[in-house]
Amino acid sequence: MILPPIPTPFDRDGRLDTGAFRELAQALEPLVDGLLIYGSNGEGVHLSPEERRQGLKALKLRKPFLAGIMEETLPQAERALAEAKEAGAFALLATPPRYYHASLGEGLLRYYEALAEGMPLFLYHVPQNTKVDLPLSAVAALGQHPNILGIKDSSGEMPRLAFYQAHLKDFRVFTGHAPTFLAALALGAEGGILAAANLAPKAYKALLAHFREGRMAEAQALQRKLFPLGDFLGRGGVPLLKQALRHLGLPAGYPRPPYPQESPLWQEFVPVLDSLKEEGWIL
Repeated sequence: MILPPIPTPFDRDGRLDTGAFRELAQALEPLVDGLLIYGSNGEGVHLSPEERRQGLKALKLRKPFLAGIMEETLPQAERALAEAKEAGAFALLATPPRYYHASLGEGLLRYYEALAEGMPLFLYHVPQNTKVDLPLSAVAALGQHPNILGIKDSSGEMPRLAFYQAHLKDFRVFTGHAPTFLAALALGAEGGILAAANLAPKAYKALLAHFREGRMAEAQALQRKLFPLGDFLGRGGVPLLKQALRHLGLPAGYPRPPYPQESPLWQEFVPVLDSLKEEGWIL
């Protein structure tokens, strides 16, 4: 499965643009297997509770979607869970609490277990943003819960994916790290929740198909071709992704202030984007 974490559009003044949000989702949805709403590239941490509700109500999705939550306490997360459930999300994708993480202890397990009682749940390991490691021992324990379906791991650390494959049966793993997508598939990942799939959904679906059908030479060649795209987006983040989507004529909007509206990597990135577009891999 390929599920892009779609951006949440804001206008130049930082106001949520629900019309653009709906239009962007409708443009991407037919090209992929589903969507992630309010993931890292969706600036979920920048939204008020009311804005989260407005955005979910504006979307009219037909394919399965995940709702990301990045909350610090269980009451906050349970509110977001109720909204995601009402909107029709098939599961949550939840980062661990971060700010007082050193004091969390067994509260980490209790947090995820409580959420999983409310609806199906995926763990979300994205240490480059949260600055928190989700301990493998905690993943192994939580993986036994019948309503904790799996994990999105954006770390790009292959030993972690090898651990999931070795120790967790029927645990669904998605990678969020495009530069190592093929390696993640080889270590048991089901698919990708990739920022780069917002720009090149056909390419990542083709790569996944090559792998599943045993066409490894084609898979390796396509992974090499796509590596610069994922590498640039990993370094440029939301500003670069939104600028690229705007460049392609899609209503991605702008990052919320104080984050820059244009990426310093843009001039280096344009040739990569244009080359892939010429080959038919970009939207």
